[in-house]
Amino acid sequence: MAQQYAYHYALIDETGYCYEVRDTTINYDGEAGYIAIPEYNFDYIEKYYINGSWYEDAAATIPWSPEA
Repeated sequence: MAQQYAYHYALIDETGYCYEVRDTTINYDGEAGYIAIPEYNFDYIEKYYINGSWYEDAAATIPWSPEA
């Protein structure tokens, strides 16, 4: 039987750069560097989470959202 994960996170560094996505049974909401995402999706890697929004660039000039 496959493990069912309740939580999905994008892990970001101090610049907002996403270097990893993780699915887990542990709730990390509110932990520094853990941004809750709706599903486990590699598309978040190499994107930037700045001021509550996702961007393709570190200057936050190109908005980004995951593929639907």
